[in-house]
Amino acid sequence: MKNLLITGGAGFIGSNYVRYVLENHSNLNAIVFDKLTYAGNLDNLRDVNEKFRSRYHFVQGDICDAESVASAMRDHHIDTIVNFAAQ
Repeated sequence: MKNLLITGGAGFIGSNYVRYVLENHSNLNAIVFDKLTYAGNLDNLRDVNEKFRSRYHFVQGDICDAESVASAMRDHHIDTIVNFAAQ
């Protein structure tokens, strides 16, 4: 099982990517890392949380905080990072 860290995953584009990955790739886990500013909203992932509870996890954090990113990568054994965070 591969573990993707999807930064900005609570935004419009990121949340649709998370949904696509989980619906089409049963060998992937999605760990969403998002600061939850005006652009990121957990409501965008509500159905994902309900449908893919065992393969989805949310971490609130800022990609500018290197230790927060490193901690998420260690805790979730991240293989790949996909970045949608932007501001």
